[in-house]
Amino acid sequence: MRPTDTQGHDAAPSSDDLAAIRTTPGLTGAGKPFDEYVMREVAAVKLRLELVPADVLGLKRPLEIYRATRKGNIIKPWTMPPGSEDYCPAHWADLAIGRGACGLRCRACFLILTHRAMCDPSRHTVYENTDDYEIAVRKWLQRPDRSTLGLGTDCSDSFLYEGVTGHARRLIPLFASDETNPRRCKLLLLTKSTNVHYLRGLATRNVVVSFSLNPEPIADLWEGKFNDGTRVTPSTDERLAAAKTAADMGFEVRWRIDPILDVPDWEDTYRQFIHAAAEDGHKPTRITLGTYREMQPTLTLFAERWGLPPMEWKPPKLARDGPHHHVGERARIYSVLTDAIRQAWAGTGHQPITALCKEPRRVRQACGLDHEQCNCG
Repeated sequence: MRPTDTQGHDAAPSSDDLAAIRTTPGLTGAGKPFDEYVMREVAAVKLRLELVPADVLGLKRPLEIYRATRKGNIIKPWTMPPGSEDYCPAHWADLAIGRGACGLRCRACFLILTHRAMCDPSRHTVYENTDDYEIAVRKWLQRPDRSTLGLGTDCSDSFLYEGVTGHARRLIPLFASDETNPRRCKLLLLTKSTNVHYLRGLATRNVVVSFSLNPEPIADLWEGKFNDGTRVTPSTDERLAAAKTAADMGFEVRWRIDPILDVPDWEDTYRQFIHAAAEDGHKPTRITLGTYREMQPTLTLFAERWGLPPMEWKPPKLARDGPHHHVGERARIYSVLTDAIRQAWAGTGHQPITALCKEPRRVRQACGLDHEQCNCG
């Protein structure tokens, strides 16, 4: 039990408490703890450690998270840096339901670099003032500045902590109603989890459920693992089953295949994955593609400092192009996968829209995908 002060509030943890919390710290120069900033926040009772059971997360093991209160900027309009507008249509705003990498420990997550030493990628910060979030969404829906609101799509996982926060179950009815959603904006849920059971009995109108997917051999190279090598994330097959369940419930289902890794025999690996899914009856409305990219080439350094195991795939030399460092020949990679998608669903009566994520117009044009019908649109 956490200690409390004389007024019943959480008291600042003792040095022994902090030592117990700091179970997997990273280190930086001269043995200085890399989690020093996070520990200061814990000591000031701005972060509260909590263990979430595995069955609540839909994972094989429990995860530790930090709970906190967000006091402002609950809804963030998403914009690209100045001068790079053609890299993203920016249809969407984001509901800031969490902070830092989502806790699934994916070794290539851009949020590790975004927050550097400010957030522990193994312990996501989950905001607990959920009433404030509903109030903010209700106001936003009356005068939206975007066509889509992401449920933490760029700062968390939309479903991983649904059993803790209940955001989707509170917000979906608002988006389904013409009274609370007169502009018919869409709520976008993006996840690597399988927690679609939380959606049972809910309205499906104006809600998109998008799954982050990769062929299993590819996912195993970069998605999160515990230090003993056990995968944190659900398998690709489990996520595909969840996608089919969501579709059967009546939700619009999209896929995001990102990051695409050009490992040896990648063409056959991705073709087999795509064709097998089509043969199994999957019908995503959109499939958005993205190759491996970094905002800065120091991502792996920060992942290492936080104690994450290295990826089993070493990124090739990346070339700067606009706001990102990209792998080479990405236009050819996109063309190969676009052809595979078209061939896989040919003759089925369904053809997913294929789109690119955060690519300049010239790359989209080279692939014949110069449109704005991407995952967040």
